[in-house]
Amino acid sequence: MDAARARTIWRMLDGRDPAIVVMILAGTKVCALVAEILWKCSLVNRHKLCDAPEESNGIIERALMLRMMPIFWAGYRTPLRTEHLSDLDTKLKNAELRPAEKGPQRKQAPIKLAKEIFFSHIVEFLAPIFPRLCYLALTFSQPFLVRRAIDYISKLKTDSSKERGDGLIAAYALVYYGIAFVSSLYEQKAVRATTVVRADLSMRIYQQSLLLDRVVDSTDSSTTMMTADVERVQLGVRKIHDAWASFVSVAIGLWLIEVELGLSALVTLALIGGSLMLGGYWSGRASRFQKNWMEAIEKRLHKTVQVLKGIKSIKQMGASPSIKTMLEGERQSEIRLSKRFRLQLIALVTLSFTSLTMLPALGLGLHNATSDKSSGQILSAQTAFQVMTLFNIVSSSIQDCTSHVMAIMVGLGSLQRIETFLNQHTWSDPRKAMREESIRTDESSDGVMSEKVFTDVAVKLQNVSAKWTEDGEAVLKEATFDVPAHGLTVIAGPTGSGKSTLLRVVLGDLAPSSGAVSVDDTQVAFCDQTPWIANISIKENIVGALPFYEERYRMALHACALDQDIEDLSDGDNHLCGLNGQSALARAIYSKATLVLLDDCLVGLDTNTERHILGEIFAPRGLLSSAPTTTILATSSPRYLPFANYIVLIDSEGRVVRQGTYAEIAPHIAQLEHDVLQVSDRSATERVPRADDSVALPTAITNDITFKKGANGDWGVYKWYFGIIGYMDFAVFLFLCMLFVIGVTFPQIWLGLWTEKSLQEQKDTLPSFYGVFFGVGSMAWVALASACVWLFFRIAVRTAALFHHLILTTTLNAKMEFFSQTDSGITLNRFSQDLQITDMELPLAFVGATMNLLMLIAQCIVVTIQSHYAGFAILAIAIVIGFFHEFYLRTSRRLRVMDIEARSPVLSLLLESLDGLATVRAYGWAAWYLRRGIEVLERSQVPFHFLQSAQVTLNLSVDLFVATLALVVICIAVVLRNTSGGSLGLALFNIVGLGQSVKGVVFFWTSLEITLGAVARIRDFTQDTESEHVSDVKPALEWPSRGEIRFNNVTLTHSASLPPTISNLSLDIKPGSKMAICGRTGSGKSTLVNSLLGLVQVSSGLISIDDVDISTLSKDEVRSRFVVLPQESLILSVSIRDYARLFGISDDQEIVQGLKKTGLWQAIEQGGGLDMIVSSDTFSHGERQLFAMTLACLKKGKIVLMDEPTSHVDNDIQTQLRQRVFDTFPESTVLCVTHQVATIVEFDTVLVLDDGKIVEQGDPKELLRQPTSRFAQLYSAGEL
Repeated sequence: MDAARARTIWRMLDGRDPAIVVMILAGTKVCALVAEILWKCSLVNRHKLCDAPEESNGIIERALMLRMMPIFWAGYRTPLRTEHLSDLDTKLKNAELRPAEKGPQRKQAPIKLAKEIFFSHIVEFLAPIFPRLCYLALTFSQPFLVRRAIDYISKLKTDSSKERGDGLIAAYALVYYGIAFVSSLYEQKAVRATTVVRADLSMRIYQQSLLLDRVVDSTDSSTTMMTADVERVQLGVRKIHDAWASFVSVAIGLWLIEVELGLSALVTLALIGGSLMLGGYWSGRASRFQKNWMEAIEKRLHKTVQVLKGIKSIKQMGASPSIKTMLEGERQSEIRLSKRFRLQLIALVTLSFTSLTMLPALGLGLHNATSDKSSGQILSAQTAFQVMTLFNIVSSSIQDCTSHVMAIMVGLGSLQRIETFLNQHTWSDPRKAMREESIRTDESSDGVMSEKVFTDVAVKLQNVSAKWTEDGEAVLKEATFDVPAHGLTVIAGPTGSGKSTLLRVVLGDLAPSSGAVSVDDTQVAFCDQTPWIANISIKENIVGALPFYEERYRMALHACALDQDIEDLSDGDNHLCGLNGQSALARAIYSKATLVLLDDCLVGLDTNTERHILGEIFAPRGLLSSAPTTTILATSSPRYLPFANYIVLIDSEGRVVRQGTYAEIAPHIAQLEHDVLQVSDRSATERVPRADDSVALPTAITNDITFKKGANGDWGVYKWYFGIIGYMDFAVFLFLCMLFVIGVTFPQIWLGLWTEKSLQEQKDTLPSFYGVFFGVGSMAWVALASACVWLFFRIAVRTAALFHHLILTTTLNAKMEFFSQTDSGITLNRFSQDLQITDMELPLAFVGATMNLLMLIAQCIVVTIQSHYAGFAILAIAIVIGFFHEFYLRTSRRLRVMDIEARSPVLSLLLESLDGLATVRAYGWAAWYLRRGIEVLERSQVPFHFLQSAQVTLNLSVDLFVATLALVVICIAVVLRNTSGGSLGLALFNIVGLGQSVKGVVFFWTSLEITLGAVARIRDFTQDTESEHVSDVKPALEWPSRGEIRFNNVTLTHSASLPPTISNLSLDIKPGSKMAICGRTGSGKSTLVNSLLGLVQVSSGLISIDDVDISTLSKDEVRSRFVVLPQESLILSVSIRDYARLFGISDDQEIVQGLKKTGLWQAIEQGGGLDMIVSSDTFSHGERQLFAMTLACLKKGKIVLMDEPTSHVDNDIQTQLRQRVFDTFPESTVLCVTHQVATIVEFDTVLVLDDGKIVEQGDPKELLRQPTSRFAQLYSAGEL
């Protein structure tokens, strides 16, 4: 600006002194600018490198996005990885923890969270305002430049001032290049605001998830909010400043139009006002419908999580086809709800383009009808194209208003959902401390169990009753007893008596409905009935947040019989995932906690391993017995009673019936086993809520970014996608888009020709002027609406269902090896993030890219026709921008994949911590998990921020391209002077629109390329994931008719990379025989049974049933012909009736009679009968196995497979269930994996395995009479 002033003063004044002073001032400012640009990081701190370029870059470097150049270059040369990305500055990287408000639910304020977010990041929110105002001012300079240029060309014959031409060129350069730089600075600041809000909300959600009172109510909502809702909020934040600027732009534009057209602008004002009001109304409706859609997504994801957790049980029971039907039904319901939102979106898009098609027709038409026709022309080229440029700006602003307001409203809807979640009741410790000094917080102890003074009583319960729901019946009733300090206290009772509930009360996870609980220490070690294993190595699972002590660690491993198992692993204790209950118990021992709670955590172990653990832990010199530790063990089995220092017996009604030492209880044990340790058939069953107990999610976490071939992009992805949507449907959509572009472009050409006419010719052609403008504009409006309907209601709906079908089918058909090697967060990400992208982002990018590309082609043709030399400039610049775009895409695709993949650890950690929330709180590890959450969130921030910055860089390159093209056109017009005012006006007007079109093409095409990364991930997943199905041959309907099973020299392994679990095994099982399979843990018992179900690999040999090689048959068909009782029961949020139908049982009377036989019907009937929804708190562990047994016994089959099906129930129930199986399947072949001698002796045959080989087989009763038999030796040694 100083240079322009100096030039003006130099020419205007005779004296050169003022001009010289101004030039010296300008030079001084240039020197200051250079000093500002210079790299000063080493001067600030010589001993510290500036890892975050954004903190050290000057304004010029920031405006030109120079910090992105090394990243683009690295991405172009090699596959981009995390180490190529520079660090973020402190504000963007750090996720801030805020004090959590605990206790009762806070009073909700609709905009409280929005205010908190705004004032927490007020600098980031306000920073974009100034550059956005500068951008607005430069934008409205364009119509004046168009008018001045046309006026200059029109007056060349009378005024050929070279200075005016040079000034015009300089003005164009200043305005258009200024737009590029100011826009870049604005977008960077908007990206910063988006990034900090993303981190803030994600951290709030994760922090609240760790504080919730009931984890069962938060798992699905937390995952949905962490993905879909945060995504929508950050999009709304990105559009806040564009929204208010669009309203300001509309107001300024209307005022300028009124200056040119007078009262004719009132009609356009009415149209714009109506559009804005309708847009606001439809945006509100869209927000409500979007909320319903999000709830449907949440419901589907909740069931998907349950399926992923229970995938092994699903495969074992042959329920994959039924599960697939159920989840696809949920997806169809979700798609139906999405249509209402899509309809509002189509209405908004169509409405926003109404101004583009109708505003010029109404405004110019009314002006022409009311203007003074005695002048030289009805409408001059200067006025026409200045007004058209203003109409273009106003129309674009109205479109932006509509889309931005909708994005903000949708974001506010998601923010309200998040706020509701954050306002939920949080957990507070209901326990009382026996002494104030015994209370410690997570923050002060940092998860380390510190030394303390002990008392004679560790836990005191006074008239404690507890229930899991406010309106439910008490599960534990008026319990009063003291737990002595030091030693083992056993809480014994029948299945469903309230033992686990009592432990949860002592743990503080459940507040008693009456009475009081006092503890000597509020931080305890806890082992749940279903062991919680985190997504980390065995060693990290055991040590957790505590300091590592080698000797203590080795003692814990040996005590839990883990040392030998770890030695057998190739990567030792660095192996991902723990070894179930033994690892959880080792964690409790290592913690050195003074209070240890064990919820029947030793079930499923062979007797030898169990005896070893009991001896090492509870023997007189055991680790827990000899330490100042109080241990409380809840169990239904009487075999732990001799180890107890104190015993509390609970009856089936949840009441304490007897307590005392073992010596006091021993004389009554026989009677007590009959009266107390038996099944509970009462209506109020014990219900222990958790995220889901069925099977722990596969936990092989992936830290490095996984790159697929689709991440680099190839035309094969487009071909595959077009094959999905259908070539004919695409052709129809393309035709409608072409009609729209013709309807928008042709009136401009018509206006340019019409303004060249004389006054009389304009009068004569007024009707045709109106007809062309209104007719063609209406055609464009109808074509746009039709194209949107065709895309969103035909193409998008079909692809949404098909993509989900492909992901679901591939997941259900995958081998079990896939689930053990793939992080659960990655798999869940496919059902959430990838589908979210293909559902909404991909269709929007598709329609945007298509429309803008066709519009760009039309505008380039118009500019080239009106300014021939500009065509060469367009071609040259397009080549340059094309190279840069390709250069950019290699990096942006990678960044998009990195962004998606970086979210997987966040989801994995969220699911992991929610799944084990009771354990995390018990050990006082909440602070540790918060730190882990900060770490994974900060890592996910890096690719997200650089992806957004890459898009800003691309927009900058487009703006520079438009500026260069505008400069070329005006230079040609000024230098050659061989064009008319109308032609130049048409060319310059199209340059204004061409800039928007180029930016739209690049933005939407890039978005399309990036969103197609999700399509590529789906394609690669479906093509690269190995299916377990090698045959789809269905056996005969009556197969198996006999139930004969034959293993012929079979070698089995869980993975090709692992050694065989069973080697060269041959076995014949006669039809109708009842065989028990036993052996120590890890001997291959479950592997043998799972081989019949196709869950392990048969490396060699042959398995046949009724002389049919099962490897030649469909695995789902084979599994469906068996009756299977897995060790862990599947939990799905469906009704009892629908649950039974998943397994082929549809007769209501049969279901009711079966439930009555197992004593479960009374509780189910009170809960709603067969319509009662099953959830994780419907049944206790033992009752889940009873429920599974009930459904299994209603199914018909010649082969029954049981894998520790009664591990969580007491002896009476075990006897009852075993007898029921024998009575229900008298002629069927039964194979049962078990460790219990009382169970084994009832079978015809026992098979003893050791190290994957058969060591003995025969009648169990006969073998027990033979002292030399291996089975008898195991029994005598207490190893069974």
